[in-house]
Amino acid sequence: MGELFALAAEAAGGRHHLVSVRMPVSLVMLTPIAQALDGRGPLPAAAGAGLR
Repeated sequence: MGELFALAAEAAGGRHHLVSVRMPVSLVMLTPIAQALDGRGPLPAAAGAGLR
């Protein structure tokens, strides 16, 4: 997440304004959902960084 925040801050001119993560939900691609149920992957990482 640190690299994402750094890139967002650079693009925004100093401070990022990220507040949420948007991920597609697909029955074909269940990996992010399965990872989140195990407490790992991008969704728990985003929540841990204070994003919705």
